[in-house]
Amino acid sequence: MDRKLDRLPQAEREKIETDLLALSVIYNERYGIAANTAHAEKQVPDYLRSYFHLRLSYYRNA
Repeated sequence: MDRKLDRLPQAEREKIETDLLALSVIYNERYGIAANTAHAEKQVPDYLRSYFHLRLSYYRNA
């Protein structure tokens, strides 16, 4: 993969980081590690909160 994340626009980087954060919350839930969804949600920019919840539900149902 030739693309570096640093070269992506800020909006795309934030979306990727939001997706990774949702994935880490679900990973912790599945393995019985305390996952604080409310704390993770505060780290997400306001305009990506709905995307964060969509990704959480997607990973929970996967």
